[in-house]
Amino acid sequence: MIFQKRGFKNQILVLIALLLVLPIVLAGYMLNVIHNTQLSMIESQKKKIAKAMELLDASLTTSFDDLLTRANAAQAPRRDKVKLLNRQLKPLIAKIKENYPELELGFYSRDLDVILDGDENSYGENFSKRRKRAFDETISTSKPVVETLGLSEGGQLEMYRPLMRHGKVIGAVWATENLSVLYRRVDQVQRDAYLVIAVGVVVGLGGAFALIRNLVAAVNQVKTGVQLLETDLTYVLPPATGELGEITEAINHLATKLVNVQNYNEIILASIDDGILAVDLRAVLIGVNAAAKRILGLPEDCLDKPLGETFPPDSPFYNYLTTALHEHRLVKDQEVLHPAGEGKTLHLLISTNLMTNIRREIIGVVLTCRDITDRVHLEEQIRRQERLASLGKLVAGVAHEIRNPLTSISGYIQFWQKNPTPSPRSLSIIQREINRLNTIVDKLLHFARPAQAVFGAHDVNLLVNRVAQFFQDAHNSEVEIKRELTGDLPPAWMDPSQMEQVLYNVLYNAAQAMSGRGTIIVSTELEAEKNMVLVKVKDSGRGIPPEIMPHLFDPFFTTRPRGVGLGLAIAYEIIRAHGGEIELESQLGQGTTCKIYIPVAKEEG
Repeated sequence: MIFQKRGFKNQILVLIALLLVLPIVLAGYMLNVIHNTQLSMIESQKKKIAKAMELLDASLTTSFDDLLTRANAAQAPRRDKVKLLNRQLKPLIAKIKENYPELELGFYSRDLDVILDGDENSYGENFSKRRKRAFDETISTSKPVVETLGLSEGGQLEMYRPLMRHGKVIGAVWATENLSVLYRRVDQVQRDAYLVIAVGVVVGLGGAFALIRNLVAAVNQVKTGVQLLETDLTYVLPPATGELGEITEAINHLATKLVNVQNYNEIILASIDDGILAVDLRAVLIGVNAAAKRILGLPEDCLDKPLGETFPPDSPFYNYLTTALHEHRLVKDQEVLHPAGEGKTLHLLISTNLMTNIRREIIGVVLTCRDITDRVHLEEQIRRQERLASLGKLVAGVAHEIRNPLTSISGYIQFWQKNPTPSPRSLSIIQREINRLNTIVDKLLHFARPAQAVFGAHDVNLLVNRVAQFFQDAHNSEVEIKRELTGDLPPAWMDPSQMEQVLYNVLYNAAQAMSGRGTIIVSTELEAEKNMVLVKVKDSGRGIPPEIMPHLFDPFFTTRPRGVGLGLAIAYEIIRAHGGEIELESQLGQGTTCKIYIPVAKEEG
């Protein structure tokens, strides 16, 4: 009764100790005897090999170089040297092998890096990297090296000792013996010992069978309870004895915690306005909150169904989830238009992320969707109001710019009504004002309806050189254009004619800011973070006051008396159509820098 009340762990340990200790101790003793016998036999073989190597070393009374010198082969090719040395050393090696026929032995030449074993047909490298390491070790340390290889590696006993002549190490003496017969005999004894151990284990297992049967019955009871918990976390496992009782109590406690966490998560997911979907590695929907069902119009029974049954294959949600699941390519705040019925379209922001467990293993993918329809409509209203405000400013600017020429023309017409003969000066002024009106209209039309861009991959440096030279030739002023261009720039994706107009307008404004004299520095470089080519135009003018910086790109805003105020506005529209950026940096008294960013052309294929 006392024995039955103990835990299963103690019962198993006591039974195994009683039934297995004796055969294990006996087998251990046998293995120890075998090991000591093996060591003793190997030591005996080592002494025999050492004696043979010592005799071989003593038989060579000179060095390899002396042998070659005597044979007038000191300058001979390496192949001939090896052949000659093998011929001269063969009698020495054969004489030693008469007394030790079971050994393989010979010399190693450090200078020739070759084994000399009397074989005249061996010329090149004739040994393995392992033996090469052994030769290098015995030569570098001037100490013998012993290597014992197991049966799987050939069952060899190898010894190496340095060969010294004239006070320096010129190579090594080596010898090997095949111990495979010895190893097989020892292995047979070891197998017998293992057989004894196996018999003891079988006896122990037979004695422990009844105990294990009781243990398995109790474990099956726990397993059945855990399987029920997979579908019903409120199930309580029945109590058990011993360690299994502690396991049962721990599982019940863990199930209670899981129920609480599950309820907590469900409350959180139900209160979130963003839709959340989760799929496992089989692309089965394992989680969806009420917001996702409402936004995407999912049925109530969509859980535990394959993704293909919930979304059609051409659905963006299906594509985002499968791409993240199979290719691990994620999206962040990707805007998607989703039809919601009754002619409505929802604007959704989609993001995907990988789900991992505590071991950082991927177990699925989660998709979140946020309904931004109201925000998009509000932004559209704001943009509409901004466009109306900009239109009002544009109309006011057009009226202001046209009024001045019309006033001059109207005054001269009134003068001619009284004096019908116009003077050449008055005709010239009217022609100038008409040209001014025509320029304003042309620029306004270009600003309102810019020409269709013809994009392609073009060299920015060539464009800068072309525009800078044309500007210099056209104006012939005291403005010097200095170019600092970076070589090996990738081609930019642009319309060269429109980009020439942008650069020309910027150069013209820079020259006006310097009153027609000074230095303009035009530089190019690659902006790697933005993947754009940067063109910088820096002048040495008086700078721009901070209060007018925000208005420089507004239509009809100018600080020059005869300026129209459309140059930078047109440049801004062109750059925006190219997907680029244009920025101005200025400090009073230190000049102005205009930065033009142009996208890099994508590689074809």
